[in-house]
Amino acid sequence: MGIFDGTFNPDIEKLESEGDINGLIKSLKKGDEQHQAMAARALGRFKDELSFKALIEALESENADVRWNAASSLGRIGSDDATPFLLPCLRDEKWYVRQHTAEALGEIGDERALLPLLESLKDEKIRNSVAIALGHIGDPGAVDHLLDALKDDDFSFRSAAEEALGMIGDEKAVPALIGALKDEDMSVRRHAAGALGKIGDERAIKPLLEAMDDERWYVRLQIEEAIQELNNRLKEK
Repeated sequence: MGIFDGTFNPDIEKLESEGDINGLIKSLKKGDEQHQAMAARALGRFKDELSFKALIEALESENADVRWNAASSLGRIGSDDATPFLLPCLRDEKWYVRQHTAEALGEIGDERALLPLLESLKDEKIRNSVAIALGHIGDPGAVDHLLDALKDDDFSFRSAAEEALGMIGDEKAVPALIGALKDEDMSVRRHAAGALGKIGDERAIKPLLEAMDDERWYVRLQIEEAIQELNNRLKEK
């Protein structure tokens, strides 16, 4: 039996391993829903024009699994030419398509996605992923919005915002992150320490040292790593 049998049952793994882009595109367009989604995911390995065009078209598939796999693959490819086509997907009816779209935009890192992603911080289904995407883009224009997120009741959102602030590295975030070292949630405390280490502002040294008595050992471990990273960054400066 070949890669395609009489009922068109493509062997996506084989097509991918052989680099058969045309076969994957055929599977994306003519396979059943499962094979379409698998083909969309596999095409993310290839950075050629044919794969890119097929994935862009797949963003408008009626199958949500195809749409999110296409968005994810475009993120892996990393071309900012995909940005204008991905942005409308932040409003997809399925939250997981919106989530993978946000992640893809973060991987691409195109600043044109900044304002649409800031708007998507209001989307409670995907806002954690949006925050991380903003961190990857690294634009200081997101800092105030992420600082507002530190006041949210959801600890996971606060943690994601802290991680993003660490990626951006703006010293404006230091006072709020120092305050978060005393947050009631251990994950928030841990991510605050990590972000302070990445930013590398000397104002954080004393608060981090004082936080070394945290009741959770993995928070203390993160604080130790943060102090080391902070010291290394100060030496570089």
